[in-house]
Amino acid sequence: MTVWNDEQHARDLAHNTWMANTAVLMHLNERATGDPARDWLSSWAHRWFAGDALRVLVLGCGEGWLERAVAQWPFVARIDAVDFAADAVARAKDAAKDIDKIHYGVLDLNRDELPADTYDVVLAHSVLHHVENLEHAYAQLQKTMRANATLILNEYVGPNRFQYSDDVLSIINMLLACIGQPPKQRPTVDEMLANDPTEAVRSEELLAFTERTFEVLERKPIGGTILQHLLYETIAGFRFENARERSILEMLCTIEAMLVDSGRVPCDYVILAARKKGASVTRQNRPLPPRPEAANDVQPDPLWQNVGQASACPPGAGRLKPALRLTRLAILAHSTHRANLYRESRLAAFLERFRTRTFDDPQIECLLRTAATLAAREAR
Repeated sequence: MTVWNDEQHARDLAHNTWMANTAVLMHLNERATGDPARDWLSSWAHRWFAGDALRVLVLGCGEGWLERAVAQWPFVARIDAVDFAADAVARAKDAAKDIDKIHYGVLDLNRDELPADTYDVVLAHSVLHHVENLEHAYAQLQKTMRANATLILNEYVGPNRFQYSDDVLSIINMLLACIGQPPKQRPTVDEMLANDPTEAVRSEELLAFTERTFEVLERKPIGGTILQHLLYETIAGFRFENARERSILEMLCTIEAMLVDSGRVPCDYVILAARKKGASVTRQNRPLPPRPEAANDVQPDPLWQNVGQASACPPGAGRLKPALRLTRLAILAHSTHRANLYRESRLAAFLERFRTRTFDDPQIECLLRTAATLAAREAR
């Protein structure tokens, strides 16, 4: 079962393998908007697309899902969508041939010029971490944005060439062991260059460039530090419609969120909104579009289910802030029906303190114990 309107989105993200599952998209929605039923794009647009009859620039349009979504909004008059890959632009242009608002072009941010004082909003989604000449790219962004324009980035900002730490690699392999997958090795720089010389070329400098050039208005840490590498070439093993597989995937998402929010690991993906320094643009109060009908498929708090004999995690996990969420997901793993969402009852959470739960599932128990171990390390 696919939730919300993410089928096309998930297909368009297929190259970004770790995101190609509705459960992951819901997790990223929640990180960006506080609601798994609201996608980051429409929520952030309704806050930071200031004004009407807006002219929007989409950088790195790829297959074109983003500009097709933006074209639905009445406050947007024109969209210019560009990418350095001519074949992707051609496919996006064909998919949007009936949408008059959208205009396409091929552009390389390393060297090509953007028109001056043209755009009210610039959207950059997973493109700037492929740019080597950031000095040129950011100068062009500043030039092409009007005085009160906004810049919205959804970007990988982690280590260059995916040279993440030994600590991150250790956590990835701990979690892979829990779900019965072989350990991974960090790619070498030579391997990264051979596969794609533009991948994460200067990614770890993006936040500094953004903060130096613009004034950041809002920023959300999405995560991806663990999940990107753990789920690469593994995500296909998690079917959203299978309660157990979905719960295991959501437990992995929860564990990463715990590690990012506690500062145990850095955050490799962020969404942020920025304006030119000295600009006066402020947060908008446009009404959000209605939540999708699928968000009405909600079940009671799983903590009310009489499963096993009861601890949210093994002893010592009381310091783990997401313990209750992990317990709920562990219970849902073997439910006969899994709704799209579930309620969280404060009373059920309070009563859970007096119970001890065990789960007759080695992978579920391993994830709970690993989460408790990682939380205990952070507490020290």
